[in-house]
Amino acid sequence: MINLNIFFSFFENAALLLALVYLYSLFPSHQRHSHLLYWQLGIGAIIGIIGVIIMMSPLVFQEGLQFDSRSVLLCLSGLFFGVIPTTVAAIFMALYRYSLGGVGASVGIIMLFCSGFLGLVWRHYRKNHLDQISLVAFYVFGIIVHVFLLFSVLLIPFEQAVDTLLLIAFPILIIFPFLTMVTGRLLTQIMFREREQQIKSQEDFLFRSQFDIGNIGISITSKAKYWLKVNPYLCQMLGYSESELKALTWAEITHPDDLNKDLLKYDKMVKGEIDEYEMDKRFVAKDGSIVYTHITIACRRNPDDDGFLVIAGFLDITKQKQAELALLQSKEQLDLVLDSSELGVWDWDVQKRTVNINQYSADILCCPMSKLNETPKRWIDAIDKNDKLRFLRSLIDIQKGRSISQKIEYQLINLMGESRWILQTGKVVDIDEKGKPLRVCGTLSDITDIKHVEETLSVAASVYQNSSEAMSVFTSEGVIIDSNPAFSLITGFKKDEIKGQSLSMFKSELQPQKFYDQLSVQLKQIGRWQGEVWMQHKNGENYLILLTINSVNRTKTQSARFVALFSDITEKKQTEELIWRQANYDSLTGLPNRRMLLAFLAKAVTQTDRQRNHFALMFLDLDYFKEINDTLGHDMGDELLLETAERLKRCVRESDVVARLGGDEFTIVLTNLDDNHGVERVASQILKSLAEPYLLGDQTAYISGSIGITLFPDDASTTEALLKNADQAMYSAKTHGRNRFNYFTPAMQSDAQKRMLLVQELKNAVLQEQFELYYQPIVELGSDSVIKAEALIRWDHPTMGFISPAEFIPIAEETGMIIDIGNWVFNEAVAQSAKWKALFNVDIQISINKSPVQFRDETTDVQDWLSTMSQLQLNAKSICIEITEGLLLEKEQNVEAKLLAYREAGLEVSLDDFGTGYSSLSYLRKFNIDYLKIDKSFVNNLTPDSNDLSLCEAMIVMAHKLGMKVIAEGIETEQQRNLLEFAGCDYGQGYLFSHALCSEDFEQKYLQQPAELILINQFTAS
Repeated sequence: MINLNIFFSFFENAALLLALVYLYSLFPSHQRHSHLLYWQLGIGAIIGIIGVIIMMSPLVFQEGLQFDSRSVLLCLSGLFFGVIPTTVAAIFMALYRYSLGGVGASVGIIMLFCSGFLGLVWRHYRKNHLDQISLVAFYVFGIIVHVFLLFSVLLIPFEQAVDTLLLIAFPILIIFPFLTMVTGRLLTQIMFREREQQIKSQEDFLFRSQFDIGNIGISITSKAKYWLKVNPYLCQMLGYSESELKALTWAEITHPDDLNKDLLKYDKMVKGEIDEYEMDKRFVAKDGSIVYTHITIACRRNPDDDGFLVIAGFLDITKQKQAELALLQSKEQLDLVLDSSELGVWDWDVQKRTVNINQYSADILCCPMSKLNETPKRWIDAIDKNDKLRFLRSLIDIQKGRSISQKIEYQLINLMGESRWILQTGKVVDIDEKGKPLRVCGTLSDITDIKHVEETLSVAASVYQNSSEAMSVFTSEGVIIDSNPAFSLITGFKKDEIKGQSLSMFKSELQPQKFYDQLSVQLKQIGRWQGEVWMQHKNGENYLILLTINSVNRTKTQSARFVALFSDITEKKQTEELIWRQANYDSLTGLPNRRMLLAFLAKAVTQTDRQRNHFALMFLDLDYFKEINDTLGHDMGDELLLETAERLKRCVRESDVVARLGGDEFTIVLTNLDDNHGVERVASQILKSLAEPYLLGDQTAYISGSIGITLFPDDASTTEALLKNADQAMYSAKTHGRNRFNYFTPAMQSDAQKRMLLVQELKNAVLQEQFELYYQPIVELGSDSVIKAEALIRWDHPTMGFISPAEFIPIAEETGMIIDIGNWVFNEAVAQSAKWKALFNVDIQISINKSPVQFRDETTDVQDWLSTMSQLQLNAKSICIEITEGLLLEKEQNVEAKLLAYREAGLEVSLDDFGTGYSSLSYLRKFNIDYLKIDKSFVNNLTPDSNDLSLCEAMIVMAHKLGMKVIAEGIETEQQRNLLEFAGCDYGQGYLFSHALCSEDFEQKYLQQPAELILINQFTAS
């Protein structure tokens, strides 16, 4: 028997579920979204409270078991409200169910969370379509949830579970799915009712806004064709007020020619055959004007009362239609003109390879137009063979995109055998996205008569219209008759603006009136004039033109005419002036540069020679300018040069010339000299002016100058000689202490001054150790390994920079300073060898050059060198002594003794520059030379068939026979290397392998990287 009390309890539970629906509807939508988290927690709490109330009135409460509609509540909460509210509600009800206890407490809690979980699962798949869930879907969902829950009862003792299922299964499966369906539908309607109202409000708002302020006309019309409602834009289009339009039918203001087609479609819509249509339609406005519109008409029917409303949108296309009509009229006029004129027209579709040609073109060929358009090749076949290739090439250039236009004259033999001259022009009028031509249009004309009769006039007219130079024709009174396009382009005036006007409108204030009077007189007397004239542009600017005027012969019916031809040369003049200035003036100081100075000197030499006047040339170099650049920067250096230029100009006359040759070098030319006293006075004034302080930004700088002076023609008679003399005199001034001037003397040409300076500087270099050793690798040709290097001395002078050993070594030998230099080289070399040994565990033999002077010196003991090597724990073979061939021929015993001492101590000896001097084979054997160095003069021109190769091979064989190894100097190419290696040469040295390197670079390239590679290989191998 079914207990009816259960059903009553079910309905009591249903009432509580409906209470949930009611409470949800009380929450405004904006509050739910603005405080989402609070709302979720709140609705979860409410659902939990309702669930607890439901659980307080259970359907069945027996032996610890409790059944009620909380499962409906939680599954719908999971479906509609999501994770947070459902979790909160489930926790509320679980806590309450736990407090009740009983054998079914754990089962009840599981059922709570399972109900919510099933709702959340369904929500995952239907979240975006909750408003589309049907009643059947809700009912099936309720059955699934509660069947699943009934099975969970089996978790309690079996007999009790069976009794419970017999008691509640039927009522639950009857009532709860139905309750799930009803409650879910109510929640759906409440949750989505507000959204539908918003959508409807939005649609109404959009319609009203478009209706009132849109940019198209809108009307609502009755079935009887009366205006029921119109928007302001439609009233504006038609010129009527809203009340006036409502009193009219749309048929009354429709253009008569468009009424029938409109009524035909309207009747079809009334009959229900169509629901909408659109068309172009004309209306007659209130002022009688025609308004072109594009209308879109739709009807809205009401099936209940046969209601019928027509909504129409009107787009004003009056301007577009008027433009189309004007274009059509223009095309018709163009077609009429082309048909009536003697002008052929052709239209070439490049992609389709079709050509359309008009009737005139067909008449030229004496061929029917239809046949010519069907076979355009007829025209090409008719072109004279001498012109056909040129014609086809012009078309191919357009087709390939190499040209965008065509203009060509050619001869054509028509079908009647007549030869006609054709002028054809064309231009690309359409291209694709890649820039390739799609369509080319053009014209052609028969110019046979022009060619035969008026060829000269035709050319003249073409030149007149297309010339880049301005042309105009004017009367003897200066009234303009005609002008070409270039005239308008240059002057700024359109042709219509200047026709009939006087030439005086172009006068410039830069041209005096006297000039125009003289021009008028010359035209009247001679009939022509040419020259440069200033004119005024339309915008008021002045510009310079090159003008040519010629008269045209007077006829019986026409007075004298003049033709003016001119071009704007303003920019050209400015450019020429700029180029001339850049070529002749220094860009920084504005002084004349070397080019202009040379030109001035050449002119001065010529004039002075003719007029027997003298001039002086001063060469000035600033002292300590480099220090200014280095300490204050180049910007301040430039400021100093600018100030120097101003000071120099203030020290000379206007007739004198101050020029800048570059850097800190200046020249001054003093002209028209009677004696030398004036020169000395100017030079002293310059030195005094330069010695004044320079304010460079926040700094104060002091410099001086050294001046060299030479006189013409006393010292030299050519520009080159004068500059050379002044330069030498300037260096003499620097040598003698700077801040002074020196006259040129012939003695300055000797090297004594230079040698004296170099000796002094060399002494300072020895004391201050201004030298540095560079190392050039000596490569073993067989293995490409570097185990030897030659130490080469470099002198970096503080002011003179790097000085070549070829300059200072001879002086050092002559003065004996080579002894100290040689000892310094030896100490540096052995220290470097010891360092490389310690850092990289390699034995690099360093070759050092030893002068014969060192061998002759008795103050230097061989044991001193050997002691130094011993202290550094270096093997004697770490150093190789390089000597020249001449040393072996020395007769002094000291030389021979030292050389043998080196050999006995274990130091190896290399004979440098072998083959360039005189060597004795007996001496080679006597002194046990270890290496022969083939001089680079034999290597420079080494080729497979050269004599130098034979000499090198002979030297190598001889050296090997004597037990010596061979080093080839000056190897610069792979061919030289290969030839020497094939000949048996042991070592190579030269730029092919490397130039001389400082110690750090040598370490990085030849010692550090190989050492790292060995360590890496050892590490990976272990």
